[in-house]
Amino acid sequence: MKERRRFPRYDSSFEVKYATKGKASLESYTVSKNISRIGICIPVSRIIKSGDVIKLDIDPNDNKCPVAVVGKVAWTKEAARPALLEVDAGVEFVKIDPAEVERLLKTVY
Repeated sequence: MKERRRFPRYDSSFEVKYATKGKASLESYTVSKNISRIGICIPVSRIIKSGDVIKLDIDPNDNKCPVAVVGKVAWTKEAARPALLEVDAGVEFVKIDPAEVERLLKTVY
């Protein structure tokens, strides 16, 4: 099957703090599964839905401050494992400094 993705995905294990906005806001921590130039896959709470805009603080483990990102949840799917965070989410980067994207990717390839 032909790969349809524009950018390669790289396995990653970044610590990620994520937060939703609004009256019923949620703030939690997770560990990423993979990352690309335009997005990241993270396990999240079932409360997170496709279309939600969330704030991410991604720690690239380089002894510098976390990378601040605003992202939009492109998709969610049930995790294929029993886990506290039952949903995997693909989050498209909406607002991120291009230099910070390079900083993240430099640690995985």
